[in-house]
Amino acid sequence: MTQVLPVLPQTAPPDPEPAAGRVLYRDAVVAPLLGYRPLLLDLAVPAGPPPPTGWPVVVFVHGGAFAVGSPKHAPLGRYLAQRLPAAGFAVSLVHFRHSREAVYPAQLHDVKAAVRWLRHHHTTLALDPDRFAAWGHAAGGHLAVMLAVTGGRPELEGDIGVLGPDSGVQAAVAWSPPSDFTRLPPPPPSSPFHATGEDPHAWLLGGAPAQHPALAAAASPLTHVSESAAPLLVVHGTADDVVPITQSETLVATYWQAGADAEFRWLEDAGHVYGLGTRETMTTAGIDFLREQLGAPNPRIRSAERHSAVQN
Repeated sequence: MTQVLPVLPQTAPPDPEPAAGRVLYRDAVVAPLLGYRPLLLDLAVPAGPPPPTGWPVVVFVHGGAFAVGSPKHAPLGRYLAQRLPAAGFAVSLVHFRHSREAVYPAQLHDVKAAVRWLRHHHTTLALDPDRFAAWGHAAGGHLAVMLAVTGGRPELEGDIGVLGPDSGVQAAVAWSPPSDFTRLPPPPPSSPFHATGEDPHAWLLGGAPAQHPALAAAASPLTHVSESAAPLLVVHGTADDVVPITQSETLVATYWQAGADAEFRWLEDAGHVYGLGTRETMTTAGIDFLREQLGAPNPRIRSAERHSAVQN
């Protein structure tokens, strides 16, 4: 079990920094971990008075095969940190431990801790605790989907950071997400891992998926999809040779079979990394999707209340 330091004063939100059209909270400490980097996040909130219930917030998770990069330096993260506040969303760039630092489910525990931290401080940060979404590409897309399909699962929360608040999200946007580790191909020649002969997914699981079938299944979003999964928008290129489009096709089909809400946008001839024009177009599509899903506070609870009223 990872050793966690007690909740310390530095886990409170940092001082806000005014910026053009935004208010920034930099390097907020989600959890100080013994023997690891502290888990951090950045938050950008639209400038000006928030809505009565607070700003809807998008948790961005970066890609990099669970092994490289950071949300601060991910081009998509920097882009969303500009686009989303301009569209009326707060956006948080969250960190997770890489696969050579800790094996799965540490990465899921880390992003869930970030969601809980944001909800815990929602009043100070002017966030709406009932309008949370996740957005990610590739490995980040996987973790965004995991947030969408594992809400209300206490056994998957972990023991990192602030405990108690809900770690679920009300919607998610996933670009090119792996959804079934038992069917992922090895890194293609275009991957930086190909020349080394290493498979980053084996790092994530502590060995090849065939060696750890139970963990590979537990790490796969397909295993967790149910009717209560948060609405999902999936985007994937037909020419993706890193994460085949069949991964998303199966994910969306599993959503539909479970009675959950999923939309699918396939990009003809697009690879694993999208061009600038495609990025802009699909970001607009993601913003439209989130506006539709997060337009009312906690629509899923309101629907349950209406159902209860009819029954009674």
